[in-house]
Amino acid sequence: MLNRELLGPVLFLILFSLYAVSAWQIPIMPFEEYEAVNSATLPKVYALIGIVVCLLSIAATLFKGVPAPDTREKAETTSKATIAQCAALIVLMLIYSSVLEKLGFIVSTILFLGCGFLIMGERRKQILLLASVPVVIVFWAIMTQLLGIYLVPGEFWS
Repeated sequence: MLNRELLGPVLFLILFSLYAVSAWQIPIMPFEEYEAVNSATLPKVYALIGIVVCLLSIAATLFKGVPAPDTREKAETTSKATIAQCAALIVLMLIYSSVLEKLGFIVSTILFLGCGFLIMGERRKQILLLASVPVVIVFWAIMTQLLGIYLVPGEFWS
């Protein structure tokens, strides 16, 4: 029977399996054919590691002692509010991906994190600001200044 403890690893197993299928379809350039490490190597490694971790998590959950059915049923019921929060976060992710290029990484990610924390129930303004703004700025600085990775600056700012 699929319960809350198994649902997460099973969903991630499905996700990593789909990722593995797409990783094995990455086209390799002709000059990469005989290379030990090519553009498809890292995605394949990530997919395999993810699948192994998910299988270990599922096995650990299955071999763990099962609590009494009465207390377990009450603790693992999913309420409508939880499902609504999950649906709102999925919608928020879709909105984030659609406005990322227009607003840029910094603004859209700060708004995404702030709205995400609001959806999850956090109402303290200090926590909302401190958990979203410095995290995004530090992450942006690491990615762009240290690692040289391009992040979208946004159409409004360029």
